[in-house]
Amino acid sequence: MRNVLVVLFWAISIASYSQTNTEKQIQSVFDQLVLAYGNAKSSPQLIILQNQSKPIPPAKYYPDPKPTIKVDAHLFTIFRTFGKDSLNALSAVLSHELAHYYSDHTFCSDYAFALQDQDQKLAKILNGISKQEKISKETEADQKGFFYAAAAGYSPFDVQALLIEKLYTEYNYPDSLPGYPTKQQRIGIALMAEEKAKGLYDTFQAGLTFMDEKNYAQAIEAFEEANSYIPFRENYNNMGVAKALMALELIEPNYLEKQNPDRFLYPLETDNTSRLKKEIVRGVDHEKEKKIELLLKSAKSNFQEAIRLDPGYTKSYINLACVFDLARNYDMAIGTIKELPLEEQITKDALIVLAIAYFHSNREQKAEEIWSELEKSEPTYK
Repeated sequence: MRNVLVVLFWAISIASYSQTNTEKQIQSVFDQLVLAYGNAKSSPQLIILQNQSKPIPPAKYYPDPKPTIKVDAHLFTIFRTFGKDSLNALSAVLSHELAHYYSDHTFCSDYAFALQDQDQKLAKILNGISKQEKISKETEADQKGFFYAAAAGYSPFDVQALLIEKLYTEYNYPDSLPGYPTKQQRIGIALMAEEKAKGLYDTFQAGLTFMDEKNYAQAIEAFEEANSYIPFRENYNNMGVAKALMALELIEPNYLEKQNPDRFLYPLETDNTSRLKKEIVRGVDHEKEKKIELLLKSAKSNFQEAIRLDPGYTKSYINLACVFDLARNYDMAIGTIKELPLEEQITKDALIVLAIAYFHSNREQKAEEIWSELEKSEPTYK
């Protein structure tokens, strides 16, 4: 009897650990995706369902009464068969449901486009919606889902056909349901959306490469192309950085900046020493001044849009403060840094911008105090 109890206790412990570990894995992927979406809306509630006696969808977004994504814990067991792609497959499904939420979709079927749900009210709504309308919403969720899963660091591409085949088999979906795409049509829709999302993500990555090469004009084109399909806080932020850097190349440093260039390195770029070593051009180039003004104005709008999408996106606040300073709006530069949480205001990048803005607004003592503190904490900083 004692041996039986020990074995039983061991089995229960293993099952409990497995459930807990599964929930942690699902929650971890979910949290990483929410960070990638970077949206002002708070994330929907995630509910992981264990050991359900009734048939449930693998994963589904419910807009009412409270935005919720319900996930069948058995889904992760299925995805373990994908080996190294297990988390990639999970990210594609969860990101698809998050895309419904962040796109403000008020109706959606489950990931496979089939409907296996006990919610009769929802079933009635979905049955009253045209097949084309369902395809449109689900295609949008596919495209955004793939893109943001990739942005979160996963590789959701190239697993879709197997993923959908698995879901239809494991959840006993018929290959065809009235008012829904067939299984093969669903696979085709996913593959088309995947191709589009992959192209957009490659364009986004190309923009980053152009930034590294200091080819800002082409970087802006790449970010704008990606943004025209999937507005993305990093796209807005990077467009703003590229425009600010283009303006910075046109702005001539003053005498004091030339004497101590390291103090005036804006944190929106890694190295502008070469710019600061340029000789001052005498006279005023009105055409250049106008171009600088337009670039900074556009960059400001990009950073503000990134902040609107995600008010917690610290980098865009710092970049926006840089732009305000470059535009000679020093009080706004200081105020933008002061909008950050206190712990973010004392980071190196925030303090650098603050010191520069204080200096330019004729508060040299305040600027000197900050620079002195930075130099103490980081000897290589001059």
